[in-house]
Amino acid sequence: MKGSLLAREILPFYASLALLLGAALLVDAVLHLADAVWIGRWLGIPGVLLILGSFGHSLRKRKIIRSGNPISYLRLHERMGWAESLLVLVHTGIHFNALLAWLALIAMLVNVTSGLTGIYLLQRA
Repeated sequence: MKGSLLAREILPFYASLALLLGAALLVDAVLHLADAVWIGRWLGIPGVLLILGSFGHSLRKRKIIRSGNPISYLRLHERMGWAESLLVLVHTGIHFNALLAWLALIAMLVNVTSGLTGIYLLQRA
């Protein structure tokens, strides 16, 4: 066995999650500094469109879509998942007084965590 489980799987998992959260905080901070917070309010729409587009992988996996390479669909699903999560996280922003924003943030973090878990489980399988 090469390396420990911690170095091989657990640390990369948390590093990728931290990278996503850090990127969301950075984009949100840049929007606030540029006095362009209104852009963040509209990022939810392309985020949701990417969420809908990433269902192509599920459709291909269930053979509803018959053309294309399943691995290509999976890789596109992973990339779109990262982008959609970033957009939705920036869209929710840091609004301490808004319950809906916190619920969206929690839902997206659960989604991202389960997706990253799926990536690492698929690599092990």
